[in-house]
Amino acid sequence: MFCWGLNRQGLLGVGEPDLEDILRPRRVPGLPPVVQVASDYDFTCALAEDHAVYCWGDNGRGQLGIGDVALQTTPARLADLAADRLVVDFGRVCAGRGAAFFCWGRGEFGDGHVRQQPFPLEIAALAGVDDLALAGAHGCTLKAGEVRCWGHNVSGQLGNGQGGCRYKHPLPREGRRLPPKECKHEPVPVRAVGLPPIVELALGGYFSHARDEVGRIWRWGQQGERMDYGEDLAKYRPYALDGLPPMAELAAGEAHACARTADGELWCWGNNSFGQLGHAPVPGESSEQIARVGGLPPVRALALGFHHTCALAGASADVRVWCWGDNSDGQLGDGTTERRHTPVQVRWD
Repeated sequence: MFCWGLNRQGLLGVGEPDLEDILRPRRVPGLPPVVQVASDYDFTCALAEDHAVYCWGDNGRGQLGIGDVALQTTPARLADLAADRLVVDFGRVCAGRGAAFFCWGRGEFGDGHVRQQPFPLEIAALAGVDDLALAGAHGCTLKAGEVRCWGHNVSGQLGNGQGGCRYKHPLPREGRRLPPKECKHEPVPVRAVGLPPIVELALGGYFSHARDEVGRIWRWGQQGERMDYGEDLAKYRPYALDGLPPMAELAAGEAHACARTADGELWCWGNNSFGQLGHAPVPGESSEQIARVGGLPPVRALALGFHHTCALAGASADVRVWCWGDNSDGQLGDGTTERRHTPVQVRWD
């Protein structure tokens, strides 16, 4: 396993917490063969080939699952836990094993409780779900094609037709808005309305996406836009995105999203402040605009960060990692901190 970019709180796992940025891939020591990596703002978890789970980085919210809140700058194995898949969010982790999910960290896990959980706990409310996705302040499950979501709903990201906030005083026409008195929130999962059978979920900061059986992409909540608290927005309910071919994979960042076709075409939309959509930012550009990303061989897999995008692309004999967007901490892995508006190859030399 190799990591690069910002090393805040030792989240790259190389054992050097004082090292701020790593501009090119560096091997993470102490790990067996890895089949999945899940990383967030200040910590990382990895799933090994033998189903063992390892985590490292900041642990102030118990997100490493090791029973305490001590910082770990190298991989720490979680005792007595075997998993098939990992789902990571800001301060929360869930590990799936068969029909069960074991979760830890701080936040909501869909059972009506806000937890500070320093070690894995089986969450009965997640038993039997086919898929799970987590974002900054909400989560969604998929079971038999039906989507249910919980958590904050200020931007309609739960898809149940509600959203927004209520204010104690009238909002000013201009200037800074006062903090809300109350915002929409659901402690247990509610059904996202108006969706066909769904096969994949991808959540961002204040929005949700889903892919249906025929490859259509559905979206709800706000993405890359000014947050209009309390307004009656159509985005409070799921709607299909126009202008996309049938998609085979979907991924979301903080305020942008991308999807690829079975033939490897890549399309992105949402916020483009850092060129994370694969082209230079355009003043006044709408976040609704969908654009195909050029300059890539056929794309095989996606990974989206806060303000950058990476893709695994190429023919079977020459598969490489390409990244673009924000590069202020070397997260593109090209040996520089220069922002890139078009895909560049990660450098391994």
